[in-house]
Amino acid sequence: MPDISHAKKWLAFAQDDYDVSVALQANHWPKFLEHICYHCQQSTEKALKAILAYHEADIPKTHNIGRLVEECKKYDPSIQMDMKISKIMTDYSTITRYPDDADTELVDSDATLALKYAKSTLEMVRKSLNITS
Repeated sequence: MPDISHAKKWLAFAQDDYDVSVALQANHWPKFLEHICYHCQQSTEKALKAILAYHEADIPKTHNIGRLVEECKKYDPSIQMDMKISKIMTDYSTITRYPDDADTELVDSDATLALKYAKSTLEMVRKSLNITS
């Protein structure tokens, strides 16, 4: 039996991460590009995990967006993400977290892309779960 309550908890956390990214963009651009990308990755990850929570599936402890998309497609084939985008979003979970992993300098377009895909993932998941804002 679907667990909408559990899914909504995951989705609320995903929305919070997205909202943090938007606030950072509005008030601290471009100083916190890494943080914007990181929170967008977290939003995307948690939104996808909301689908797994809804279907009472095991929620893997992974930051791998591609893997999560594949898991979600088992329950809803409409869940799609370009593999290149899922790789980029996955990379934001590490290259933005630790100074020793930051071998790539992020630019404005990285944050713009991260915001775009986090937002579209939230919308896709809400549609899949039939949840309005």
